[in-house]
Amino acid sequence: MKAKELIEVLQKLDSETLVVIDGYEGDYCIPKGAERIHVTGPHEAVPWYYGDYKDCPEDTPNAIKAIWLIR
Repeated sequence: MKAKELIEVLQKLDSETLVVIDGYEGDYCIPKGAERIHVTGPHEAVPWYYGDYKDCPEDTPNAIKAIWLIR
């Protein structure tokens, strides 16, 4: 999802709508914060328990700007 797509969804909601993310073992929790990061990916053929993107330094070739919602 790109920021533009997220903004479009959020603009349709009441400003008091609770934002949740996946919990560690199930259910949901609220984000503790958000941080700008850089990632590479999506990577294929990774085990299901790893994410599709990997953290990387800003100057990495093909680094993608991302926002991380912190659990």
